[in-house]
Amino acid sequence: MRTTPVAGLDLTALTMGSAPLPTPVARAVDLLDEGWEAGIRALDAADGTGGAESAAGRWLEERQPEGVVVLSGLGTVVGQGRGADLSPARIDGHVAAAVRRLGRVDLGWLRGADAETPLEDTLQALAGAIEGGRLRAWGAGDVDAWALEGLLAEADRTALPRPAFVRVRLNLLERGALQDLAPLAAGEGVVLLAGAPLGGGRLTGRHVAAEESAAEAIRFGAPRDTPIDPALDALVALRDLARDLELSLEGLALAWLLATDPVASTIATPRAKADWDPVHEALERPLDAETVERLEHLLPQP
Repeated sequence: MRTTPVAGLDLTALTMGSAPLPTPVARAVDLLDEGWEAGIRALDAADGTGGAESAAGRWLEERQPEGVVVLSGLGTVVGQGRGADLSPARIDGHVAAAVRRLGRVDLGWLRGADAETPLEDTLQALAGAIEGGRLRAWGAGDVDAWALEGLLAEADRTALPRPAFVRVRLNLLERGALQDLAPLAAGEGVVLLAGAPLGGGRLTGRHVAAEESAAEAIRFGAPRDTPIDPALDALVALRDLARDLELSLEGLALAWLLATDPVASTIATPRAKADWDPVHEALERPLDAETVERLEHLLPQP
């Protein structure tokens, strides 16, 4: 599997996400085993700082996998105009908690932006964690090009470590990050990680079939409280293309991300054994340039 260097680590083209509750921990551990067998050598614990037992923590403790890159979110989303709490105390506490629960954290990513804490203070806390050997590098979650420019500028101004990666929402229906953020990141040596590869469930055959049925029912006067997915026509075209390629829609969505150069790694979080099937499809049936071009002609403008 293709890898990309990040802070001296080899990040595989796919990163496993640890299935959240209510998935039982034992089942989530088995799902991580299947990802490991598929050659995935990166694990995003998402929240390695909580109090409940985590599948990621148990898997790391029991399997002792060699060469796996461990990621965890840092900071707390608080809302109410502030966004996230990225204060030094919060960052220090979360790094310590993640190391305690997971054994170690290689890459920590910030949960949004903090409207109250000076950015320099957050960067100082991250620098201390890196200097103390508790982190290898840090990244930002859900940023746009403007926000990444601000992070880079402040890191340079203060001579503190720059972000090594950005973790953003990116899929066939949400491609805005490829317009401005991806070129900036590439030019600055910042790696791009794609989250939500199936668009929160919209890029699944089940969703498309349900929306088709609902649209047909509405034509015959059936009531519906929510609107039909505005991208339904594109989704149907993508599903039909996937069938032509002998792929599922989910497999096509993942294969597109694997074929998209700016994306260093795509985070896949199966919640059931069958959810690994599209991952295997994408790995076994890579898309060529002609198919990618054909696919992208079917998509709505970002």
